[in-house]
Amino acid sequence: MIKSEKLYKQQTMLRNVKVLAAHNKELKKIKGETFNIYNILNLKTNEVRTHSAFLAELLNPHGSHLMGTVFLEAFLQLLPEHDFASHLDNKTAHAFVEYHIGLIDTINKTGGRIDILLKDGMGNTICIENKIDAGDQDQQVERYCNYNKPNNRVIYLSKEGTEPKDHSRGELQKDLDYHVISYKTEIIAWLHSCQQLAYDQPLLRESIKQYRILIQQITNTLEDKEDKQLAEIVKDNLEEASLIASKYHQVIQKIRKNFRDRVFEILNETMEEFYITKQESVTKSFSHIWFHNDALKAFDKVSFGAESFSGVGNIGGNLYVGIYDELSLMKSREDFVSINKGWVHHQRLYYENQEINVADLAFLQKISNPAVMEAAAISVAQQIKDFIEAHRVLLEK
Repeated sequence: MIKSEKLYKQQTMLRNVKVLAAHNKELKKIKGETFNIYNILNLKTNEVRTHSAFLAELLNPHGSHLMGTVFLEAFLQLLPEHDFASHLDNKTAHAFVEYHIGLIDTINKTGGRIDILLKDGMGNTICIENKIDAGDQDQQVERYCNYNKPNNRVIYLSKEGTEPKDHSRGELQKDLDYHVISYKTEIIAWLHSCQQLAYDQPLLRESIKQYRILIQQITNTLEDKEDKQLAEIVKDNLEEASLIASKYHQVIQKIRKNFRDRVFEILNETMEEFYITKQESVTKSFSHIWFHNDALKAFDKVSFGAESFSGVGNIGGNLYVGIYDELSLMKSREDFVSINKGWVHHQRLYYENQEINVADLAFLQKISNPAVMEAAAISVAQQIKDFIEAHRVLLEK
């Protein structure tokens, strides 16, 4: 096939996909699915308050849904039968969120907080490590696998079925020591089943539907009919789809990199008293810009920073500027909005009255336009400067 014919097929395929996506968006409007309580309350990617809490409540046979064990049984049916079929006594099982298993011991690789723990009356457990956007902690999967041996099973749940990093799993092996599932496949399928099981409980059924729609948004998943149509388009154009897929991630990362680079350039031009650095590429979690100044207390231990330019990290990957206190040297203040022990105070960054998240394809589409990219970078740089000017007196020696 000559080059022009290949290009024509790629363009035709993209037009067909665009029509399908527009149709899917229109259907959501017609069915009222653009209204989502999780989005409205800014809980879309909150792992603990939204995802772990909701999943644990459904999985709990003693939960407020009053449906007994049926949701838990439907979930276990999606998992490998040889490991999970009769592992739990479902009737005596309970679900716990942020379950503490002791102080972290890096020598024995134990301790920590398990996102979701299922535990029955005989002491059998299932640990679920829930990863929406946060990065892996050191030895995390190893520590959970060492809990309650040999009566424990470990599940690593991520958006797309991504495996844990080496520093989390160590020498452990997938499907032998732990199992990987995804929101995109197993969780969406399970939520469909839960909706059907709750057919005669309208409020419960619609609550599960709202959550399923949220997961489809997060994972860029279409409804069943549109998903099948998309699969047909791809199947009929495999070579073209492969070329587009290989280019997609390159383009996404290029836009993110250009955005951070431009913000960095503007800050360097206008904040000469600071030594400003970029750390971690935009392909990594917690992609930062750091601000150093000899006048700040405990140089490099308490500093200003902005993250995450990868769309992965704290607060669902949303972009923010804040004060990072590595050694807890600062006194807490009532006006501080902390994220965790390190980030003692922060402020979210906006463009056109919307919180910025560079995992948001709609935002990336906007800033792919050079003029919009420039306007967004100027706006973000100014918000960062304003925050630092307002708070630098707190960090000066």
